[in-house]
Amino acid sequence: MNTGQALLKVLICDDDPQDRKLIRAFLNQQTGWEIIAFEAGQTAEIRAALAKGRLDLVLMDIQMPERSGAEWLREIAGERLAPVVMLTGFGNEEIAVQSLEDGAVGYLPKSGLTAEKLFTTISVAMKKWREGQLIRANQEELERIANLDSLTHIPNRRAVLRKLEDAMAYVRRYHEDLCVIMLDLDNFKIVNDTYGHVTGDDVLEKVASVMRRRLRETDTVGRYGGDEFLIILPKADATAAETAAERLRETLAATEMTYTGSPIFRITVSQGLTCYKPGDDSSSLIARADEALYKAKQNGRNRVATSELADGTGPAASSEIQAVPEPRRRSFE
Repeated sequence: MNTGQALLKVLICDDDPQDRKLIRAFLNQQTGWEIIAFEAGQTAEIRAALAKGRLDLVLMDIQMPERSGAEWLREIAGERLAPVVMLTGFGNEEIAVQSLEDGAVGYLPKSGLTAEKLFTTISVAMKKWREGQLIRANQEELERIANLDSLTHIPNRRAVLRKLEDAMAYVRRYHEDLCVIMLDLDNFKIVNDTYGHVTGDDVLEKVASVMRRRLRETDTVGRYGGDEFLIILPKADATAAETAAERLRETLAATEMTYTGSPIFRITVSQGLTCYKPGDDSSSLIARADEALYKAKQNGRNRVATSELADGTGPAASSEIQAVPEPRRRSFE
């Protein structure tokens, strides 16, 4: 084995054994890659080859039994399983254009096929695939960055609102439960004024981290703005959502926040909870959650209020900075 050669795993899909044999013979003539070729002439064989793992290239005949090569192309390209070069027994510009539009990275008539033509097509196709993968990776990274809040590393306002729209579309279709929580830090301005905005940023980051750990994997929390967070709870009714909100409130109230060279302190949060009703859109749902949050603030903070319940749950809390029994500790409620 020449370790200096690139390894290329190629799947040859053709219902004609003679054509598969010819293509394999051409592949064996090249010296630029170390090629491991697999053959598949039937649907089950293609499925088995795709299931085995990484393939570097698929050579797909346009005419396959049971399922056309074009259908295989759309599946393989759509799931980005491997680059696909389409093969056909005759040249047809219309088929070539359609294949490229469907995701093929190359197109090659089998009529008059030579080893040189095959190598050239494969080389161009592999280069095109690598460039496309790099572009997609860059786009995905830019999309990820664009959708994340840079401070808390959770979805930003735009992303969490899109998640809410998706969740509501699912609810309308499948008639599932959906609740949302608007969560706001109590007297956060006092934290910034007392310890500075750097410490304030640390608090926001820690609060986001705690929420990520305490919520279900199917839940979404996003930074809605400033010290306000939007939490989406799919498949949760009002009782389950209120339980989750109260658990968050208790956990955050018990979480120690630190300031370098200064006292340890704690913060509390107020939450407004509402659940989806037929006819809701994202604006009406958020408006009710925001109204409930206002009730929680008006009724003493450090509590959960629902859009149907004016007083909310959780202990009343003073709006002033309060000393707690432990020395060198303060509570912002």
